[in-house]
Amino acid sequence: MTEPVKRKTMIVTGASQGIGAGVTNAFITHGYNVVANSRKITESEFTPTDRLVLVDGNIGEASTAAKIAATAISTFGSIDGVVNNAGIFFSKRFTDYTMHDFEMLSETNLQGYIYITQLAVKRMLAQKTGGSITDITSAMVEHPIAGINASVPMITKGGLEAITRSLAMEYAKDGIRFNAVAPASSIRRCTQMTLTNS
Repeated sequence: MTEPVKRKTMIVTGASQGIGAGVTNAFITHGYNVVANSRKITESEFTPTDRLVLVDGNIGEASTAAKIAATAISTFGSIDGVVNNAGIFFSKRFTDYTMHDFEMLSETNLQGYIYITQLAVKRMLAQKTGGSITDITSAMVEHPIAGINASVPMITKGGLEAITRSLAMEYAKDGIRFNAVAPASSIRRCTQMTLTNS
């Protein structure tokens, strides 16, 4: 008699709307367990179920990442994949960006990535079953668009692409895959600042 296949557990950040919400729904439809996060995910369209847990919080804070990882492990017993979708974006001329702007962008787009990805990789290594980390970046890293001034946000998105390539090499032998997806058509409300981790 064969043992039932264990359902895999995915973490999705920036899950309250847009790409993150779509990814979350796709995972649920295909039978995965999901831990979904955004600043106010409990106020979103999602309702918790036996396969979906919602965790509010700013992914740019280490305590939020720790809560997400702990919830995945305590509720479902594993972390098998992460979709790093959380991010903020706002457009300004380069000379108008401030260091406060850069710090806000870095907190969510870079620090948040490091916090949750380190915890996930540590768990995957302990499980010895491999895993997958997917990062949502931006096509504007390689293909800037005239009229959309996004030089400083693209520092963070370009950084994600760089670390994705490095980590793919570092953890290939452990069966942990790293990939970056750079959407061209989703420039998250580029005319206004988005602070919803979506």
